[in-house]
Amino acid sequence: MRKLEEIQKEEKQLYLKEETLSSEVNQVKRVKESYDQHFYEARHFFDDVCYQFDKNEQGNFFKSVFDEFSQKSRQVMDYLENDEEELRVQKKKILNQLEDVGYEKRKVLSEEDSK
Repeated sequence: MRKLEEIQKEEKQLYLKEETLSSEVNQVKRVKESYDQHFYEARHFFDDVCYQFDKNEQGNFFKSVFDEFSQKSRQVMDYLENDEEELRVQKKKILNQLEDVGYEKRKVLSEEDSK
């Protein structure tokens, strides 16, 4: 059986990892929100440009550019969402490990108290 000091050391390391992952999840959320805002503004810009050039060939050009932009933007957003989900999975694993360590710590403490 492990010593209490080892358990506490592992617990501290897991809490640090959990804190780091929480920070990374929050950063990804902020990036997604910022990206959403920029995409919204870009979409309105392209809508205005397409409206201005609707009657000639340049309107079609701007529509095709916007379609390509939308596709690339969706790829970026998908990447961010996948990254966020991966971070959540990692965080859940860390939290499960913390529960296991907490149980082990309580067990060791109760055995020390019963001695």
